[in-house]
Order: sequence, then C-alpha cells, then structure tokens
Amino acid sequence: MSVNFQYLNHAFQDSYHLKMAHWFIIVTSLVLFLHGVNTVEQNWDMLGYVGSAVSIEEADVSYMHNYVYQEFRAYSTDEEFENLTNTYNYRKVMFQDQDAFNQQIPFYKMRIIFVFLILGLSKLGFNMFMVSHMLSATLVSIGYYVFYHAYKKLINPIFWLFYPLFAIIFNIINLTQTVTADSLAFLWISLLCYSFINAHWKTFFLLLVTSILVRTELIFFVAIFSCYFMLFRPSQRIIAAASLLVSLILYLLINNYVGNYGWSTVFSFVFLSGMSATHPAEYSHVGVSFQQYLDVVINNLRLFVSNRSILLFETITLLQLILFWLSKKKECSISKMYSKLVKNSALTLTLLSLGYIISHYLIFPVLDSRFFVAQYVISTLGLLSISTSLIQKIDSDLVNQ
Repeated sequence: MSVNFQYLNHAFQDSYHLKMAHWFIIVTSLVLFLHGVNTVEQNWDMLGYVGSAVSIEEADVSYMHNYVYQEFRAYSTDEEFENLTNTYNYRKVMFQDQDAFNQQIPFYKMRIIFVFLILGLSKLGFNMFMVSHMLSATLVSIGYYVFYHAYKKLINPIFWLFYPLFAIIFNIINLTQTVTADSLAFLWISLLCYSFINAHWKTFFLLLVTSILVRTELIFFVAIFSCYFMLFRPSQRIIAAASLLVSLILYLLINNYVGNYGWSTVFSFVFLSGMSATHPAEYSHVGVSFQQYLDVVINNLRLFVSNRSILLFETITLLQLILFWLSKKKECSISKMYSKLVKNSALTLTLLSLGYIISHYLIFPVLDSRFFVAQYVISTLGLLSISTSLIQKIDSDLVNQ
C-alpha cells in the first residue's frame, strides 16, 4: 500500500481538515471529562489534599481530622469508605490516629495552588471531595485541549486521530478519575508548551517560575529549561537565570510554609520504610547514606525497561531523533543538523522532557506514570510533528522531480 504524500501535505493546509481536527479534539476532550467524572476512583491521596485544604483555615488537628473523614463518609459508599480506612495498616492508622494523619499533610499541602483551588471551590457550598474530583477531570481535559493548540501548527490535522489513542495508552484517563495535583501539572505543562512553541516568552517564564507552586518537583523542569536557554538562546539568558533563582526562593518558601520534611525524610519514608512509616516526622532527623541511595537507584533501573509507559516514551523519543536525522541528512552537515535540532521546538520539548524524567528519577527513583503524563504526551506530539515535517519534505522532493 503506497502513501499519498501529496494528499497528506495538502490536508495540512486544507481548512476543512483543520476544522474537523479542531472539533475532534473538542469532542474527545469533553468525552475525557465526562468519563472521568462518571467513573471516579477514590484514591487515598484525596484525603490528604482535602485535609491540606482544611488546614489552611483550621489549625485544630482534631477538627481537621474529623472533618475529613466525616465528609468522606458522607460522599463515599460504604465499600469505598471501608477501602480507604480499613484495608491496610497504614490506612487504619490514618483513620484512627489524628496525629499520624496530620503528619501526612506536608506531603500534599506543598501542591499549594491545587490545594487552594479545592478550598476556594468548596466555598460554593459543595462537598470538598466532589469538588476535588471535578477539579482533576476539568484540569486534565483543558490541558488535553491546550496541547492541541500548542502543536496544531506543527501537526497534520489527520494525525490528530492518533492523539486520543496515545493519551489513553499513557493513562491520561486515570488522571481524570483520581484526585491528584498531577492533573494541574498536566495543564500547566501544556500551557508552557503553548508559550514555548509560540515564543510568548514573558508568559512562558511566568508559568515556568510559578510551576513550583503546582508541584515542587518541577524545580527540575525549571532548571533544565533554564540551562537550555542559557546555552542555546542567549537573548533569554538573563531572564532564564533570574527565573531559576526566583524558583529556588519560591521552593524554599513553600517548604518552610508547609513544614515539609526534606528530601532525606521523604526518601526514607518511601524507599527505606516501604511506605509503612505512619509517622514520617520520626525520619526527619535520619539521614540517607550514599550506599542506601545508590542501592535504591540501581535496583529500580529495571523500571526503564519494564514500565510500559516509559519504554514507549523511550521508543518514541528515539524514533523522533531517527526521523529528524532522515529529514536533514542530505541537506545538512552534522554541525548544522545539531543547530537545527536545538531550534526545533517540538523535538527540543521532547528532549527536555527526557532530561526531566531522568533528573526526577535520580532524586526520587520511581517512574509512576501519573508523574510524567504531560512528558509522554509531549513525546507523542513531537513524533507527529516530525512525521508531518518529513511528509512535507517528501512531497516537496516529489514535486521537484
């Protein structure tokens, strides 16, 4: 079966195909939202986020603890309530011990924008848990739509048919069903991509700096982007350096505000205690030896080949680089090809996403898909973008023959 490259290239310019792609994304975005709110999953983290929202206005630990579980009992089914309060020792302790539950709050409260959104929307009179689920589904659906607008000038409209498929493979649906600040991170990164691709630099750097308020781990994203600008875009070098400095200050302020425990405590809690430490403050003065850190990092390296999502991401990233090389090898020297690579916005975003995943792993050696859904989507859209460029080149070569 031959591919009609001239038709595909013409479709890239055709207004009919552009309109159909736009409406296709609107409809699938709406379906994504409706599916999320109608198939909600009650994850334990939602208790932590709601508790964090309550703690902003209420310092009484007993009140906060009682409020969270009473509201959850009113919102959930008996089976759901039993599942999150009595199925594991950790959940039993959280339900029975208000001090233990309060010690979990810093882990969630540091996602400060998401927590404040829950609190603000609950002022409308709705149950906080319902608000939390609606919020996650809404943020992911909007982010899904913003990604389309970010890349629409780079991707053939016909290729947008593959977008929902990859989004499903990369578990975007789960982000709409559960309460997690990763939903806000997904939207935030989609806005960053839109600003980056369209060279709206003031908006981009504002979003980059404030991403620390979404997830503090995004400090790695800020650092990687800042290094990129300082190395390859001299005109933005000063603002990139300033953004990194401001982000570091915000990072320290947030950690101080929420009483976060610090890296060694989190590392010990997650990896050394196996998530069994119900009172993480016990680890606040316990260090992590280099050997302990190295053991965890090395033992978890298998995730790079056993985790389906990260393996697909690696494959797509490699495929992008191959296609980019094929599209440039006849017209560019190696040095010129390198120059074009760092100026290709879609491929640059993919490689920076790869850098973020690696740096995130080195600090916190897990590869849970929910942490990186935005990065996985970036790689997918990058592949569709480079495929579009290759088709245009092939069509141009056919015309010139």
